[in-house]
Amino acid sequence: MRTARVAEPDVPPAALARQRARRDRAYWSDLVFGRTIPALVAGVFLLDQGLLLADALRSVAVHGSAGAWQSALNRLLSLAYFGLLLFLYVVRLKPRAGLRRPEVWVVSFAGTFAILSVAYLPGVHHGAGLVVVANLLITVGVAYALWGLLYLRRSFSILPEARRLVTTGPYGLSRNPLYLGEFTASLGVVLPNFGPWQALVLVAFIACQLLRIRWEEQVLTRTFPDDYKEYFKSVPRFIPQPWRRSR
Repeated sequence: MRTARVAEPDVPPAALARQRARRDRAYWSDLVFGRTIPALVAGVFLLDQGLLLADALRSVAVHGSAGAWQSALNRLLSLAYFGLLLFLYVVRLKPRAGLRRPEVWVVSFAGTFAILSVAYLPGVHHGAGLVVVANLLITVGVAYALWGLLYLRRSFSILPEARRLVTTGPYGLSRNPLYLGEFTASLGVVLPNFGPWQALVLVAFIACQLLRIRWEEQVLTRTFPDDYKEYFKSVPRFIPQPWRRSR
């Protein structure tokens, strides 16, 4: 018995060509700008942190002071953070939705990497006591951001994109644990040599990150309208408030 064939809609060749071109542009855009370039940048910082960790371990061997151990711990956490970033850029999931406007690219990359320029800026050294506080902030901030990254995993992105709605682990305490950790660590980065240039970079960094958060919330609201609305109401944006979840 012969089965009837379902007629396929006629699509003009020009429309098919446009569809293929859009798919090709999206593929190459994601491969080059969404994976390769960020992975290369993360690789550069990974190498830098590896060299700094080696220096810190030599300092521990020579001095054995609490400050040397703290510095080595910070470098180790940073090495793990950038190593995980490098891995996730390669294996992350395909986005379900996102924003790709030019200003979004600029703000997102500036928010991700601007704070690292502080190491190359002139500043005024404020003493050993402030260095201890700065190291503690970096340790707590990087550790918390790393915790968030371990739960976000293949949904991580520099650009505002939606892959999966993650609501467990640190994301059950705060909607933006990755940003909260980065804000905390950034304070530690600028404190030891704080001056006008460091203040300018810090303000620009925070402004870019807040814009990224706003855009991400818009994308997640459109992609997961019901689930994200409930999550938005029950979990604070930054500071964990466990009592809100228990009501």
